[in-house]
Amino acid sequence: MWILIQNQAIGCLDVKTPPPDLAGRLLEVGEQVLRTDPPPRLEDVALLVGASRATLYYYFSGRDDLLAFLLTAHVMRGAEAIRGAAEQGGGPEARLRAAVAAMIGYLGRHPGICAGLLSALGASGRMEEVLRANDTWIAGPVRELLDEGSRAGVFTTGEVSDAANAILGAVLLGVLGRSSSAAADDAFCRCLTDQVVRGVLTS
Repeated sequence: MWILIQNQAIGCLDVKTPPPDLAGRLLEVGEQVLRTDPPPRLEDVALLVGASRATLYYYFSGRDDLLAFLLTAHVMRGAEAIRGAAEQGGGPEARLRAAVAAMIGYLGRHPGICAGLLSALGASGRMEEVLRANDTWIAGPVRELLDEGSRAGVFTTGEVSDAANAILGAVLLGVLGRSSSAAADDAFCRCLTDQVVRGVLTS
């Protein structure tokens, strides 16, 4: 599964493909890299993953390339979790609840992604590519669920794209506003899911 996600992530970016072992080690330290402000230098990341500075510079031209790779890989992993939850069956409300809960659960375990995605807003270059990947693989399925529910009379959304963005923003800020341990708490996940889904229900 990691190789599939890695290939999808690389397909969204114009970078060389790190071998699976290196890519896996980079993802393991992704939280530390994404949550450090300013982000660490490539040579510092190389020390973290036991690789040479030259190796990282072969695959990534700089920090932006590395950050974009990490964020995109996490977007793809999160998308897998969200899609799997939404495909469990049930009506639009049940499937949206499952998708939102999966999103909160994944981000709660990886809160650095929230900071990374919010930092990407308004950025250019590689960060624009990350946002496009997020729009395709995360926001896209949410828009489909909202559109289906709106046509069924279950949701009142207005412009579906705006409603999907509001949901994603609420989840990102909700998770980022908690400590890493509290954000992964089941009770917090249920509460935030209820608040988010109530915002689009017809009644």
